[in-house]
Amino acid sequence: MRRRRRRYRSSYEKEPFDLKIFLQELGQWAIITLVVIIMAYSIVTFGMQSVKMIGQSMSPALNNNDTLLLNKGAYSFRDPKRYDIIAFKLKEDADGYFNIKRIVGLPGETIQIKSGSIYINGEALRDLPFDSLIMTEGLALEPITLKENEYFVLGDNCNNSEDSRYINIGNISAKEIKGKVVFRIMPRTDIGRVK
Repeated sequence: MRRRRRRYRSSYEKEPFDLKIFLQELGQWAIITLVVIIMAYSIVTFGMQSVKMIGQSMSPALNNNDTLLLNKGAYSFRDPKRYDIIAFKLKEDADGYFNIKRIVGLPGETIQIKSGSIYINGEALRDLPFDSLIMTEGLALEPITLKENEYFVLGDNCNNSEDSRYINIGNISAKEIKGKVVFRIMPRTDIGRVK
């Protein structure tokens, strides 16, 4: 009986080109590339961004030239809260630097500053993160009722801060808020969570 010789393919021999396999692999690479692009876009749009504190309006919480991390997705699923430190850009100044302040007044509330204190709906705020008496009432000398999606912001260094008390800033709309300041990354001596 004759033995059949098995034919072994040499590792040097090329497999025949299979268009179906090629298209499947091409499709897989296209899907992977698309997923990477979507993830990169999401990180840039909804992720973290570094911002710089300009000026002393948030001292002592933040200082001039501090480098901070901004969580751009912080308000994707919840509304800003009182005392959150936010970064915003005014509509007229969309290409300018970020303003960084603390939210004091929330949508629908009535804000007034009198006798050095902030009043919300007629009651003085007692748990402020800063303890300075406010010397300049600005626009808040008279009661200000915030519209839906409007916020009233102040700097912690309230006697050296340009904020919602002044006409060139005024109330901040939700659309102008770019995110929540969550972490200080520079200077290294002050690295840590922002409160």
